[in-house]
Amino acid sequence: MHQNLKKIKQIRQQTGLTQAQLAKLSNVSQSMITKIERGRIDPSYTIATKIFSTLEEQLNKSNKKIYAKNIMTKNIISVKPESTIDRAIKKMNKNAISQIPVIKENIVIGSISEDIFIKNYDKLKNKNILIKEIMEEPFPIIPENTKITLVKELLKSYSAIITVKNGKYSGIITKADLLKRL
Repeated sequence: MHQNLKKIKQIRQQTGLTQAQLAKLSNVSQSMITKIERGRIDPSYTIATKIFSTLEEQLNKSNKKIYAKNIMTKNIISVKPESTIDRAIKKMNKNAISQIPVIKENIVIGSISEDIFIKNYDKLKNKNILIKEIMEEPFPIIPENTKITLVKELLKSYSAIITVKNGKYSGIITKADLLKRL
């Protein structure tokens, strides 16, 4: 638990709480919070539990105010279905990404990811195979103002999500984008 105690200050600051506010919300003295954050004392299990429960509650409240637009990457890198696998791999390597939407005439029609390349590894020997021959279903498309809780749930099943604003693609969210938020 000692390592977790070091995170109290970081999480408190992330939620925007002062020591006094955290103390009041968790029903612990402010001097106790100060001493714990400075590593001067190890609190009892009960006090640590109160503090972490309060911080978790505050994090959940602050996450309700975060939307897809707050974590999306605005520059959507894509490939066309007529592109070769070789071109897609080069584009993904150049941009250090592990998934990419397939777009034709401004419509997302599929997706490519490292997982798809692994599934089709034997076919990759012929680098002239077209993306449309191995692409999978498109990533989900959500409005920019979708709450992060839904984004998190979608990323459990999909490697990326496309965001839209006023009917136009505005960004992409990957698991890495969500982790940056942490």
